[in-house]
Amino acid sequence: MPSKVVRIDEEACALALEYGPNLSQGIRAMHAALEAAKKKEKQHDLEETLRRVIREELEALAGPRY
Repeated sequence: MPSKVVRIDEEACALALEYGPNLSQGIRAMHAALEAAKKKEKQHDLEETLRRVIREELEALAGPRY
């Protein structure tokens, strides 16, 4: 894979190195972690939506509570 020389802040470099043995692998690991978090958030949102809809339907079927 071709490489590129870039300037990066030392703090950002240190952060990426916490995720991998070199800068490239650290960035890839950070990307994978972000994608997994996004996927988990979408699944959670879907689960919450389904729970809300089911709850509303059950409440509608049960009728008003007095």
